[in-house]
Amino acid sequence: MPDWRQEIPSREELELLQLERLQSTLNRAYRQVKFYRRQFDEQQIRPNDIQELTQVARLPFTTRTDLSHNYPYGLFAVPLREVVRIQSSPGTTANPVVVGYTVSDLRFWRELTARLYRSADVGKDDIVQIILAAGLNNWARDLKDGAEHLGASVIPFANLNFAKQLMVMRDYKTSILVTTPSYARHLIDVMETMGLVAADFSLKRAILVAEPLTPAVRREIAAGLQVSISTAYGITEVLGPGLAFSCPHDDGLHFSEDHFLPEIVDPESGAPCARGLPGELVITTLSTTAFPLVRFRTGDVTSLQPGACPCGCPLIRLGDIVGRCDRIFSVGGIKIHPDQVGSAIQEILSGHTPRYRLRLGQDAGLTYLDIEIQMDEILFSDEVKCLEAISRRLRRYLRENLGIDSRVGLVEKISPGSS
Repeated sequence: MPDWRQEIPSREELELLQLERLQSTLNRAYRQVKFYRRQFDEQQIRPNDIQELTQVARLPFTTRTDLSHNYPYGLFAVPLREVVRIQSSPGTTANPVVVGYTVSDLRFWRELTARLYRSADVGKDDIVQIILAAGLNNWARDLKDGAEHLGASVIPFANLNFAKQLMVMRDYKTSILVTTPSYARHLIDVMETMGLVAADFSLKRAILVAEPLTPAVRREIAAGLQVSISTAYGITEVLGPGLAFSCPHDDGLHFSEDHFLPEIVDPESGAPCARGLPGELVITTLSTTAFPLVRFRTGDVTSLQPGACPCGCPLIRLGDIVGRCDRIFSVGGIKIHPDQVGSAIQEILSGHTPRYRLRLGQDAGLTYLDIEIQMDEILFSDEVKCLEAISRRLRRYLRENLGIDSRVGLVEKISPGSS
């Protein structure tokens, strides 16, 4: 299997490539996307003013709100006839996130996702099984495409319960499991219930995506499944998985900066942070044609690590994702804004929005959203079936519209300071 590091340019060549691709992206965005032309004109900046990578800090940010305001096609930089895939996900604003791909975009994204697998020592002899929540189906498709591009055998996402997934994993002799930390922990719990042990499987590695991974949970999964662990980082707005990935040295995540330019900025001021200091990750696309993003604010708090990785790869490394600088939170890898839940409650209750509280809960490793709704005169009913119907309708709404599992409780009073 070819060494994945051979496709990475040297540090000097990489910076020249970044600048060339950045200038191309800025020119295309300015010419083809009204939003960016207006943004640049307001700042009195032209693409040709950016002659060094550090000068990208002069450019305005792009936010999730900007994506919502330009829904559905306002940020596309090519005519729709050149877009061969239109990908939609719920997002964290009023409108879904819509991303477009040209033929060349899909080709480069498959190659980038295949790089993620190669860095995890996945090859053509491996059998890759992808187990993700339905709300991450776009990620599941991209991860399937990348494994197939590599030449591995793939068991793609399927709507099977965990017991059936384990049966497939055992009988098909899966060697690579791609899933979230929450799902991996739940698989271990189901294994114990079924009387199965790690020796019953052919697994050698788990690639964990979509959620932060603490050292304790990492050790738990590695021991429970008897596998090596690889991790990867991505966000749906910037195409998906494959932005950054671990190597066998596991000293940070190698960021694919030949295709994406990373910055770390102070969440409050927007000023650049020094190397090694934590701040908000900001990403500019360098290679995507249909959907270029300039200085997209991810909301994830991390750092760019100083020094070179022992593996010899020149790509810069992300540190751990240590939190968010906004109100967005993750439920099993699916990002949710509290206002989305508030809107769901309001819709279920025909415009009424009582006091409510949101918390994350766990059951056998699975993460769910725990919602407490305070009873008031409008909600109060002696009919238990009516109250149960409210809970049932809200759970179904969140599952169908946001792809998350939830538990809903109706309580007499919620403490002050809650939502």
